Amino acid sequence: MKEPLFSRILKYTLYVAFVVGLVGAITLPFTIDTFFRVFRNAPTMLPDYRAFILTFLMALAVPCLWIVLEMIFMLNSIPTGPFVTRNVNALYRIGVIFFVLSVAFFGWFIAFFNVIVLAGRFFMIGSGLFSFTLAALIRQAIVFREENDLTI
Repeated sequence: MKEPLFSRILKYTLYVAFVVGLVGAITLPFTIDTFFRVFRNAPTMLPDYRAFILTFLMALAVPCLWIVLEMIFMLNSIPTGPFVTRNVNALYRIGVIFFVLSVAFFGWFIAFFNVIVLAGRFFMIGSGLFSFTLAALIRQAIVFREENDLTI
């Protein structure tokens, strides 16, 4: 079965996102000061604040890159059949990561009251719930497919 055009475009976009995210995470300790200078955010120049921001962003980079990798693996399964247990498990892992990220955003929200951070937290919770829902749907599709295979 030939892979649909949209899936190929999405897969290549995810590849680019992963490479850009990885390069960004690796170079973040060296580029964070430039980022602060560009946006002229004076309080961020404090060493303790800089260390907190750097640690927070580096800690968020790993799960975000993991989500992109899981999505790439799921898209790679489309030509052979996407309704496999590995994709269900990947969606559950993505949902858990989103809930962990929402807890991190909640901690950020408490430390620095910001409406955008609060909105990000609710986005992460919604994304986690969507991921769990999609995993349950795919799991049910696998059950239906296996039952159908047995009746033939």
